Amino acid sequence: MNITKRQFLKGSVASAFAIGSVASASAKALTPDTKWDDEADVVVIGFGGAGASAAITAHDAGSNVLIIEKMDAPGGNTAVSAGGFMIPDDINQARKYLAGSYQYCHAEMDEQLLDAFCKGTGELRDWLTGLGDNVGMFVYGYAGFKNLEGADTIKRYRIRGQKGGPKKGSGDCLFDLLKGAVEKRGIRTMLSTPVVAIIRDGDEVVGVEVQKNGQKQNIKAKKGVVLATGGYEFDPESLQNYTMGYGIGAIGNPGNTGNGLRLAQSMGAKLWHMNAYSAFLGVRYPGYKTSVSISPKGAGYIWVDQDGKRFSSEKVDGHCQMYVASHLDAVRHCYPRIPCYLIFDQATADKGPMGSSLGSGYPINREGHRWSKDLSKEVEMGLLKKANSIAELGKMLNLPEGQLEKTVEKWNTDVKAGKDTEFGRPIRAKGKGSYTFDGPEISAPIENGPFYAVELYPTLVNTQGGPRKNVKGQVLDAFGNPIPRLYVAGELGSMWGPIYQGACNNAESMVFGRIAGANVAQETPLK
Repeated sequence: MNITKRQFLKGSVASAFAIGSVASASAKALTPDTKWDDEADVVVIGFGGAGASAAITAHDAGSNVLIIEKMDAPGGNTAVSAGGFMIPDDINQARKYLAGSYQYCHAEMDEQLLDAFCKGTGELRDWLTGLGDNVGMFVYGYAGFKNLEGADTIKRYRIRGQKGGPKKGSGDCLFDLLKGAVEKRGIRTMLSTPVVAIIRDGDEVVGVEVQKNGQKQNIKAKKGVVLATGGYEFDPESLQNYTMGYGIGAIGNPGNTGNGLRLAQSMGAKLWHMNAYSAFLGVRYPGYKTSVSISPKGAGYIWVDQDGKRFSSEKVDGHCQMYVASHLDAVRHCYPRIPCYLIFDQATADKGPMGSSLGSGYPINREGHRWSKDLSKEVEMGLLKKANSIAELGKMLNLPEGQLEKTVEKWNTDVKAGKDTEFGRPIRAKGKGSYTFDGPEISAPIENGPFYAVELYPTLVNTQGGPRKNVKGQVLDAFGNPIPRLYVAGELGSMWGPIYQGACNNAESMVFGRIAGANVAQETPLK
């Protein structure tokens, strides 16, 4: 059959093509009977860090902007994150470092996107401090991969909280600055309003259909639409199709259910980085909407699989922990590391609270989650197993008899000898850690009872996959051409591969939010 790309996208084939392997979504065709209930030059879908950055920039370029958010409060993943964003000391050295992260994992890298990102990070400090009064920022972390060239230039920053103001998480401090800039400009927002379809005229985006107060409305986008909806961390079907393993949880905004992914596919978008995500090992803590992070402050702990054996250095970069757990045993046909178990002793428990030092996640920042200081609450709940001996703990976990004792004994022997002979976990830190609060002691024996265990599951911070974009922030179709008037920013279709440098998602959200906002504002308005 002879058919051009334009005919392909215009015709009925487009709907079938766009649906893909996730829940169906089809763009709505403009007809002579289409009635517009509202309009704006630029419609931004999603009011997190990326959406806010796009809206601010488009507004400052002279466009009338409308932000549409399906949740009842804005913020997205940005507001519940650790609030970090990368600003390197030297953008050229940063480019070498980040290019190395792609090579490290053989991920698809776009040279132009990387150049634009690095240039954009060099502009972030002035842009952010210009959004408010007396905006301060500070360094809290460094490079996650010390072996890559250029690592010394990487710095992670946070926004300081307002002096004398209420105590807030670092994600809220960052998002409050962006949200304040949106409000100061009088940019219109619609909350509790899911976008249910893109409205197209042939292969061109002309508006969106929303669900508002139980009624469907059509909103015209005279210049274009920016997708800033976040990823698919809470979409079971997408997780089933694009991740390895099972039982995968997440700690971010529960609103990230893959809507933007489906909207992009409805216009024939090309997808990339669908196997890339930032994910650690977390806990299913009863009573909370999302999973919960756990981070021992002491150094006497290990991970073991369902055979009671260690399977990795436990000091793997936190953003990559899910990859070591999602191992399919092709002989036994199972995932022996899902769940796996965190094993630690009383000395480690006594070092401090088990919550993450980063203070990130929906349970912490929206539901007030805190681990009990003495872990008694978690033991009483059955979340933590507590035993007077390693042998007893192994029985409680139904591990092979005697194996956990052998594993712990080997660990203790190695640590006392000054070398992890199994996985090379360092005993003491050398130089700067990834974060300013990293302690010098990295490994310690597990020998001071009582002893504890908790089940760990793969836990997403965020997904990176989604529609492929170009250096202007335009969504590309399956043929690699820009879809007219459709832009994207943020973790949806992120530029990052499986090896992810922390604080680069918030940075990308702002950098490409600004790029998308600037370019969509230059479009010729529809009549």
